[in-house]
Amino acid sequence: MNRTLSTSLFALGTALGTVLASPALADVTAADVWANQQALISAAGGTLSGDLSDGSVAPELNFILPQGAGSMQLTADAISMTDNADGSVTISYPSPMNFTISGGAAGEGSFTATMVLTHDSYTATATGERGDIAYETRGETLRVEVTNLTVDGNGPENFDMTGFLEMAEFANDSRITEGNLISYVAQSMTGESNADFTFIADNVSSTSTQITRPTQTNITASLPVGGSNVMNLSQAMRDGLNVAIESVGQGTTQTSLTSLNGDTLNRQETSTGEQTFAMSLGEDGFKIDVDASNFDFLMNDPLIFPGDLEFAMAGISANYDLPLNASDEEQDFRVATSLNGVTMADTIWNLFDPAGLLPRDPAEITFDLTGTGTSGIDLLDFAALGQMAGPPPIEVDQVTIENLRIAALGAEASAQGSMTLDWTDFQTIPGVPRPEGAVKININGANQLMDTLVQMGVIPAEELMMPRMMMGMFATPVGDDMLETVIEVNEQGHVLANGQRLQ
Repeated sequence: MNRTLSTSLFALGTALGTVLASPALADVTAADVWANQQALISAAGGTLSGDLSDGSVAPELNFILPQGAGSMQLTADAISMTDNADGSVTISYPSPMNFTISGGAAGEGSFTATMVLTHDSYTATATGERGDIAYETRGETLRVEVTNLTVDGNGPENFDMTGFLEMAEFANDSRITEGNLISYVAQSMTGESNADFTFIADNVSSTSTQITRPTQTNITASLPVGGSNVMNLSQAMRDGLNVAIESVGQGTTQTSLTSLNGDTLNRQETSTGEQTFAMSLGEDGFKIDVDASNFDFLMNDPLIFPGDLEFAMAGISANYDLPLNASDEEQDFRVATSLNGVTMADTIWNLFDPAGLLPRDPAEITFDLTGTGTSGIDLLDFAALGQMAGPPPIEVDQVTIENLRIAALGAEASAQGSMTLDWTDFQTIPGVPRPEGAVKININGANQLMDTLVQMGVIPAEELMMPRMMMGMFATPVGDDMLETVIEVNEQGHVLANGQRLQ
């Protein structure tokens, strides 16, 4: 046999054997995709309906609030689902695409809003296998415009809204996996967006415009099949409910104007720099971390002040870690907030300090508390909470002041320390669990601030004699206009300041 022919036959046989030994590439159909989407919406507490025929479906999305409190519905023009030869499905959204959102709350009325979506391109490609499908969605130059709004029920007789939202680009990669839980994982990117909406209620008109710079978002979620009882999310979390969201945005700029019969009532301008957001909700509790930089706020309200009122903050942060479900074991918690670089425009300072006697350095307000505690109730079991009488069975066993700082007007106060609480002892200090621990407090610049307030005529000098005396009795000088005191509660329940017993 010719060597070349024998080599070719050997290669062909090897390749054929490899193919036959490998599992067949999975295919997904339009019906699989539609069922996959319905499973996700059902797990989120809604229903997604529509007849898939001839490769298209007009979706209808419904959410019903518990106990008939309200409802929300979305209907839209048909979208196409095309089965491809490679086993994938292409989902195409028409342009223009009309959709309607309606809803209402018991005793409050209802609304209906019609909108239209236009775009240069908006498609999704679905791949995988039935029950485990990945989606790659891409969109360019998307615009949603409100075409009509009707409101029935309580409120002004004449109400209307017009406006639009435009997005330069949108990309989303997601995966929905069906099993004992519905798993949803998504990574998305939105380009710069512009929003411009006007609300009219009788003779009052309010216009709001906003520019949102590019944002990236990651979502992971595990949802019980068939949905959760929103009146008892604590049980849903024990059943596997878990949601985590992370987002990084490049900032926003917003302007709003409210007028009455053409006369300005209020004008506001707000802008922020980069923002980060992280949130999780599950059996481990509720956690949130938020940071925003370069926050600027301007308000003009002639009824309050004839000119502009301006505030700014270099940074804002909030960090919370709170247990939600009952447990016999101690659980950690944290509550922290920080406002850094807080400044006001001279127009505000001059209202109460026209001579400029007070230091106008940026202010700071920070607190960070951590601790442990036990809870005898599920905080998201709303039905049980509604029937509970008396204070909730929550015990804080230990709390630590990691950082407490207030700095403004040239003065500063800070504190650090920790306390434990004995919930078996309500006799040492009648009516409260016995505390034990110590907190160190530092105060800088207090005397200079009091002198300045006297010079400004804000406080008479004689009214400051008692505060100065108290600081001299219970605080120790540690520097020029710097005081320190240690507040301690010992095991006997005695309260001491720098070793001197107060109680």
